[in-house]
Amino acid sequence: MSKFLQSLTGAHEPLFSSGLRQLEKTTGGSGIDTRLIADITERSHEAMRRMGLDIKDTTGPELYQALIAVVRSGKQQQILDDTDYVLTVIDGQPISFNVIDVTENSHHEMPFKHQIYRHGQQSLRSEITTRYLNHARTDTATTLEIASSMGILSDVDA
Repeated sequence: MSKFLQSLTGAHEPLFSSGLRQLEKTTGGSGIDTRLIADITERSHEAMRRMGLDIKDTTGPELYQALIAVVRSGKQQQILDDTDYVLTVIDGQPISFNVIDVTENSHHEMPFKHQIYRHGQQSLRSEITTRYLNHARTDTATTLEIASSMGILSDVDA
């Protein structure tokens, strides 16, 4: 599971996996990481369905072009509602559902292989940190220290 989140956040191994295990341990193994993966999957599939895509056989370029079309139609707020931290990887290429990334990609006419997904990655790193910070069993200082050591807490976040 940590591999999936690591690939989406762009964080480096082995620090990310080790830190995620530590964060899970601080919650008593409550499965925050598992729930986050489920939320990402559910939200990406829902957005794809709203765009009329088949989640089973859509290629990366097809998804990317559909996201660009959403911006050009002016429906990004409606289709990409609540997808700030949602990314997916298709054929090794990350694709962001973050409205800022999708809008920038459309505006700058970025080709699929050179698309922007940094805002989605930052939102996901923040979401990971926030979910662990909000857990009843975690200590704020410890959580922030672990998040920083695993490379998901930027200087801005700190």
